[in-house]
Amino acid sequence: MAERTVLTSDELAFINKLMTRAASGTGERASGFHLDGGPQSNELLLELATHAELSLEAKTADFRLSFPVQLKEDEFHSLHLHLAPPVIFERGPITRAWRLQLEQPLSLLKSDGGKSPLRVRELSSHGLLVDAGNARVPKHFHLRLALPDDAPLEIDAHRVREVKNGVAAYEVEFSGEKDAERIRSFLYRQHKRLHPEAQAESPADLV
Repeated sequence: MAERTVLTSDELAFINKLMTRAASGTGERASGFHLDGGPQSNELLLELATHAELSLEAKTADFRLSFPVQLKEDEFHSLHLHLAPPVIFERGPITRAWRLQLEQPLSLLKSDGGKSPLRVRELSSHGLLVDAGNARVPKHFHLRLALPDDAPLEIDAHRVREVKNGVAAYEVEFSGEKDAERIRSFLYRQHKRLHPEAQAESPADLV
C-alpha cells in the first residue's frame, strides 16, 4: 500500500494561490503540476483517471475540500496534473456540502434578463435555498443565476423539499462543467473570506 501523502501548510497555500489565480477572470486554467512518478506509477495514474474520477482531498478540523483532478500526458509521456475549484464539505456526524448563507440574496433572472420573483438565500455546489416570496413555489425551473461581478449562468433546478413560507430547497444541474466550476470558484473565494483559519490549518490529508 502506498504511503499516505500529506500537504504541508505551504503546499496548501500554493494550491489556494493557484485557485485564486484561476478565478481572477482570465479564463485560463490554473497552472498544473508536473508528475514524475516513473513509468509504472504514471501508467497506474492514467489507468485510474480513465476509469474513475480523481480528486485531491484537503482536510481541516471543520471542512473537507475536494479538488477535482485532471491528468494529461504530453508528447514526452510526462504527466501533468491540473486542479479545478473544489467541492467544499462540512465535517461532522453527517458530512454535507458547505452552504453559503448569502448576505444579499442573489436574483434568478429570466431569459430576457428580467428578474424573476425567485431569489437565492443559500448556495452550495449542487443546491440552492430559494425564496419565492408571495409567488408560487415551482417544482422545477430553468433560469439564470446572477453571480456578483460575473456573467449570469443557466441552471436547471428541481425542488427537493419545501421549507416554510415560500422557501424551498432545490437540487441544481448546470449546462456544462465550466458553469459548475464557476459556482465552485465563487464558493471557494467566499469560503476563504469567511474561514481564513481553514486555509492555514496544517496538515491536510491528500488522498
